[in-house]
Amino acid sequence: MKDEMTEEVTRTLSTFASNLVYEDIPKDVREKAKVYILDSLGCCIGGYLTEPGRIVVDLFTSMGGVSESRVLATEQRVPCLHAVYVNAYLSNALDFDDTFGPWSHPGGMIVSPGLSVAEKVGGISGKDYLAAVVAAYEVTLRVGLAIAPSPERYRQAWGISTHQIFGSAAVTGKLLSLSPDEMTIAYGFAGNSAPVTHCRKSGVEIDERPFTWLKNNFGWAAMGGVLAAFLTQKGFLGPRKVLDGERGFWTMCGSDQCDFEAMVQELGERYLIGETSFKPYASCRWTHSTLDAIRDILNTELIEPNMVDKIIVRSFLELSHHMVVKHPTNIIDAQFSLPYLIAVTLVGHSPHKGLFEEDLQDPIISSLSEKVSVEADEEADRLFLNEKLMPSTVRIRMKNGREFKSRVEIPRGSPQKLQPLNEQLEKYKFLVSQVLGEEKAIQSMERIMEIEKLHDAASVF
Repeated sequence: MKDEMTEEVTRTLSTFASNLVYEDIPKDVREKAKVYILDSLGCCIGGYLTEPGRIVVDLFTSMGGVSESRVLATEQRVPCLHAVYVNAYLSNALDFDDTFGPWSHPGGMIVSPGLSVAEKVGGISGKDYLAAVVAAYEVTLRVGLAIAPSPERYRQAWGISTHQIFGSAAVTGKLLSLSPDEMTIAYGFAGNSAPVTHCRKSGVEIDERPFTWLKNNFGWAAMGGVLAAFLTQKGFLGPRKVLDGERGFWTMCGSDQCDFEAMVQELGERYLIGETSFKPYASCRWTHSTLDAIRDILNTELIEPNMVDKIIVRSFLELSHHMVVKHPTNIIDAQFSLPYLIAVTLVGHSPHKGLFEEDLQDPIISSLSEKVSVEADEEADRLFLNEKLMPSTVRIRMKNGREFKSRVEIPRGSPQKLQPLNEQLEKYKFLVSQVLGEEKAIQSMERIMEIEKLHDAASVF
C-alpha cells in the first residue's frame, strides 16, 4: 500500500463525484441506474404499508414547517430534511431494497434523499439527477468495500448506515454543484455525523428480539449526509481528509482494517452500481438463498403443508444464531425470522409480494414454523465471510418418508442471477399501486425509465 494513497482518497473521491457528468457515464451504466432508481423509489412508497412507516410519516407531517419536498408515499410537502428522513426510512422499511454484498443497502440513502434535495433546489434535470445518483453509489460502495472489517471484528460491531452516510452527502453535494474542495468538507461533516455501528444492538440477537423498528437508522444517517452538504454550501469550515490515513473514518466507525486502494481503483472505469443486487423477497438478504432453495423444490414437487415432518436448513452462522425466531410479533420482526419465512413460502404466500400482518396469526404457518431447524455449517460460514456468498442447503422431510433437497449459494437478484426487467417493473407497479393507485404507478414508472428526458427530475411524481 502506497503511503501517498492513504492521504489522498478523500480528495480523489470528491473530485470524481464533483466532476462526473451524465455524458461520461457509459450507456449501460446509465440504463442500469434507472432501474436502481425505480426499485428504490418503489420500496420507499411501499414502505408506507408498514406500521412503523405510517408512524414515521404521521410524526413528521404533523410537525408542519416550510413546504419544500414531498413525502413520496403521501405527496404531502414538508421541510426538505424532514422529507429526507421519512423517505430514506421508508425505503428500507419493507427490507425489499437493493443490496451490495452481504451487508449494504445503498439505494435507500441516495435515491430518495437526492430527489428530495432536487425538489427543494428546483430545476435539476433528469440527466443531472441520474449522474448524481451514480456518483453517490460509487462513493458509498467504495468506502464500504474499503473499510469492511475482518470477520472477527464484523461479528463484534458493524453498521450499514455508518458508511452509507457518504452516499447522501455525495448525491446532495453533486446536486448543489459543490466543487471538489467543498465536497471534501461535506464528506468530513458526514463522517463526523455518522451513526455508531449499532447493528449488533438492533435486536438481531435472539434474547433481544423483536427486531428494532429503527431498522438500519437510514433516516437519521440520510438527513446527516444531506445536512453536511448544505452546511458546506453555506461556507461552514470542516475537515477535508476524513477518509485518509491511519486515523481515518475506517477506525472511527469501528473497523480494524482499511484497503485504501479499493476506494479509488478503476474509479470511473468500473462502476460498482452495476454490481448491486435487487431483492426478489421482502426480507433480510441473508434469508434469500434459503427461500430460493424452497422455491426450487416447489417448482418440481407438490408439497402439502400438513404432510411436512421436518425442514432442516444448514447455512452460515448469522442464520443459525440470529434468524431462528419461529413466531415473529410484527412484520419487521418477520423480515428476520427464517422459520416463519419458510412457512409463509410453503403455504403459497411467498414474500416476493411482501409480508402481511394477517399471516402472523395463521395456525398453519405457525405449525410449519415449529418444524424448521436451522443449523450452522462451517463451510457455508467460510464462503459467507471470505467469498461473500450466502450458501444454504434445505432438506424437506415428509411424513411418508420422502425427502427433497436443494442448495443455493448465490440468491436471485444478484449480478450473477439478475432478474428480468419486467420483474422489476412489476415489483414497482405492485408496491406503488397499493399506496398511490395503479394510474400513478404506471405514469411514474414510465417517467423514471426515461428520466434523462425530464427537465425537472422531481416531476417523476
